[in-house]
Amino acid sequence: MLLMLISLSGCSHEQKDTFTDESVRQAAQRYYTYFINGDFKQYVEGMEGSQNFTEDYIMQMQDVISHASNELAKRGRVVRVEALSDSLYTADSTAYVYLDLVFADSIHEQIGVPMAFQEGKWKIK
Repeated sequence: MLLMLISLSGCSHEQKDTFTDESVRQAAQRYYTYFINGDFKQYVEGMEGSQNFTEDYIMQMQDVISHASNELAKRGRVVRVEALSDSLYTADSTAYVYLDLVFADSIHEQIGVPMAFQEGKWKIK
């Protein structure tokens, strides 16, 4: 987990993604790791259309994401996020990534994360 966090923190904002299964899986894992670790600013920056958000809207979204993260934490601490599979849709440059959340008590929960490929970056829909 620590190595994953270190590698994620070293990612540059200028890094370009590719329209591939591996790239979308890495992006979804990265954003969800921001979510569970309380880095709501990075998470909101990873949302589709975030470059057009007003400062007020960014703050509102960070509050909403913070609340959702706290609700998830009530069920236990997530210790690992792993991409299981994905579906790429070339017609509209989107994807759907299935993540496995592993809690500290070894319970697994699978979730789906819709993604959009915009200007060379994967974003959360």
